[in-house]
Amino acid sequence: MIKMKILIDTSVLISGSILWEYSDENKNFLLKHKFFSRCNLFFNFLKMNNELEFGIITKTVEDEAKNALNQAVIRTLQEQERRIPNFVKKLKMMVIQYIITNESLDRLEKIVEECSIRIPIDTKKRDEIKVNEVEPFLKELVKNTVRYIQPPIPGFIKGKDSRAELTDIMLRSLPITGIVYKGMPGDRDLTLMAEATFVYRRYDGKEKIYIASMDNNFKPNPRQIGSFLSGYMSYSGVDSTVRDKLAEKFGFIGEEPYELMNKLKAELPSAKFPEQLTK
Repeated sequence: MIKMKILIDTSVLISGSILWEYSDENKNFLLKHKFFSRCNLFFNFLKMNNELEFGIITKTVEDEAKNALNQAVIRTLQEQERRIPNFVKKLKMMVIQYIITNESLDRLEKIVEECSIRIPIDTKKRDEIKVNEVEPFLKELVKNTVRYIQPPIPGFIKGKDSRAELTDIMLRSLPITGIVYKGMPGDRDLTLMAEATFVYRRYDGKEKIYIASMDNNFKPNPRQIGSFLSGYMSYSGVDSTVRDKLAEKFGFIGEEPYELMNKLKAELPSAKFPEQLTK
């Protein structure tokens, strides 16, 4: 079996924690994070294979998840507010927010307890890696990132077919494929990258290190072509340049949990996988 470690990112912890079910007078309502199902499946996978030391949650990630959970609940409520029934709204949104946050926090703590292990982190060495290696490397990488934002298609051009035809004409005039990256990662992500590097070096590069994440900083970027403001966009595969360079330089690879499980089915034939996971 291939030796590997899988670190859990804050975004996966939060996504897999936000779920609220409400029943009243034979009426049912379910609110969950848009990525809950995928992340919950991933946590089931970790529980099924807990002897393999896959789910690594550092104190940094756990603390960040708890601090960011309330805002994530608010965003989830805002995204789904239109379909929240009146019998739930009677509870008042602020009360609902408080209830969901508490239930989600309980679920988060259960995930940490059931699906994770802790590897001691030397914070001094981690911060040295972050400041002296990871951050300078990414700053230089971002400077060389191809950025292209296509001008919007004029509003007086109506109809999907007409706008698509104009998009094709504009596309043919481009010298290169447009690739849009988020830019420089935030401090939280830089810290996690440094911790992943620390873990990789602790095992002398003998184990493959993955970061399970819903954050685009850790995943391949889609090549996007089209009018960004018109609503029409075509995707021509993905560009994994940033992720692959991070893997080559620091030894870790960022993957969306669902895609990671599919990849591991080939790499770890003896591991157990949830039945819901597609081939």
